[in-house]
Amino acid sequence: MAWHRRRLIWGVLLLFVGWLIGVAVLSQGQSRQVTLIWREPSYRVSADYLGVAIDAAMLTEGEWWANSDSPPRPLDFSDSDLLAWTAVLQPAWLRLGGTEADKLWLAETGDEPIGPHLNREQITEFLSFAQAVGAKPFITANAGPLTRVDNQWQPAQLQRLLSWLPQDYPGALEWGNEPGAYWLIFGRAHQIPFAQLADEYRHARQWIQPRSIPLAGPANAFWPEIGEPLKQVFGSSKDFLAAGAKPDIFTWHYYPTQSSRCGVKTEGADWEGLLDTETVAEFEKRSRIIQRWLTQYSPDSRQWLGETGPAQCGGKAKLTDRFGASLWWLTQLGIAAKTGNETIIRQSLVGGDYALLRYHQQYSPNPDFWASVLWQQNMGPVGVPVQGARDTLHAFAHCHARLPGTLTLVVINAGKQSVKINLPNVASLTFMDVTSLQLDSRFTFVERQLAETLNWHTPDNLPWQAKAQWRALPGYSYRWVLIPNVPQCGD
Repeated sequence: MAWHRRRLIWGVLLLFVGWLIGVAVLSQGQSRQVTLIWREPSYRVSADYLGVAIDAAMLTEGEWWANSDSPPRPLDFSDSDLLAWTAVLQPAWLRLGGTEADKLWLAETGDEPIGPHLNREQITEFLSFAQAVGAKPFITANAGPLTRVDNQWQPAQLQRLLSWLPQDYPGALEWGNEPGAYWLIFGRAHQIPFAQLADEYRHARQWIQPRSIPLAGPANAFWPEIGEPLKQVFGSSKDFLAAGAKPDIFTWHYYPTQSSRCGVKTEGADWEGLLDTETVAEFEKRSRIIQRWLTQYSPDSRQWLGETGPAQCGGKAKLTDRFGASLWWLTQLGIAAKTGNETIIRQSLVGGDYALLRYHQQYSPNPDFWASVLWQQNMGPVGVPVQGARDTLHAFAHCHARLPGTLTLVVINAGKQSVKINLPNVASLTFMDVTSLQLDSRFTFVERQLAETLNWHTPDNLPWQAKAQWRALPGYSYRWVLIPNVPQCGD
């Protein structure tokens, strides 16, 4: 792994910013207090909860968000830094999808190229990368106009993809990407009714069933305040379910804000839009609506938040790639888990201003990377409801991913005032605060140590603090707490 070479400079900087952080904490004034308690019953997510996406545009010369932070294309899966950092993250899933997936042509040798295209070798490289970092592959198959005759879907491209996959393919497939927006992406004539999409989904699954590969869909986008755009005209995912699609995995997409690249916005990308309590409530409402749909129409379908990030349309520089976005991201992870989403896929691993890994001659982590790593290392599949958090303070608890009997609590302070946290009847604990200089800083500090200087391969050696060091949680920061001997997390 190519660590930053200027270690001495970082060390000096660390001492300086540590002093700054201490001053900032002292200047916050009187802390408010909250008492947190956890209750039964518990809930569950998949053991493979957190995945990341690589947009299909990263493998082609297809369309991508202009003026965004992205590595050279096509993506070099052999890059040692990319491999090393992704291995630290240990994503459960690696998705190859996005808008470009419905424009891609899978080309055999000798084919006449039709726009952006991928070949078998590139798919094999993607699968090898997923295996190298310990992730399961999740590939979106084209359901767009190139696969249609008279607007009727044809299976030839799906069959080609299946022929390229190994017989022991360990992942899942997804049929189409945001079909409710085909009118916007391809033109009004290419918009497909959701009842027709349900029939076509069943047709696609017939080709896949002999391989026992789960098929996800419809992967439609939900916007803040309005849900699925123009659903009154073009239909919705509810119609897809009501028509009897019964997907193996129901995928939906959600971004709390939209960047200026989107053109049309219901919630602009800024700190207020990202961290406001109404943003949290809106996402929870949408997720619970989908829970109810699945209970009514397709109770055997798994619910996945198949694409999400802090701002739609590539993110926004100096917002979605900065520390403050991590406060939103951890809150999103916690709410998605408790509202029925078994898996969540983050857009994106690389590419755009919302990427977990930044690229400038080499890869380095953005702040959301560290939040994701800490979730992966500490949060197991069993969630435990937490009561007492309110306003801009959010708290979520899961039984620990590796330590039997241990409860992991993450507390997110999305307000500027420090908070004193009371945990009644907790005899023993360790904790770790994650902070930064300000909301729009790229620096992430774990107990005042620069995150990139720590050894993330041995989580137990991170700078966990004893209960005797318990203190108020600073504004705009988050805390991880490990509590042993919790009955809800017994063997």
